[in-house]
Amino acid sequence: MKNVYVVKLGKLYLKEKEGILFGKYRYTMVDNLDDASFCEDFDYAKKRAEEIGGDTYKINLEEVEA
Repeated sequence: MKNVYVVKLGKLYLKEKEGILFGKYRYTMVDNLDDASFCEDFDYAKKRAEEIGGDTYKINLEEVEA
C-alpha cells in the first residue's frame, strides 16, 4: 500500500503552483480530484496547504485484482 497526499481548499484541489514576478506565486485550483496534483511527500503537501490556508488529505493507494 502506498500513500499520496492532496491539498484541498474548500471544494477545490491544488493542481499547480506557478512562479510569477517578484517572488510571488499563483496557485491553480481544480474542482475534480482526477485533475489534482498528488504529492508523495507529506511535508511538501503540508507546506503548500499552509501557504493557501487549506488542508492536507492522505489517500491510500492499494493494488486490486481485476
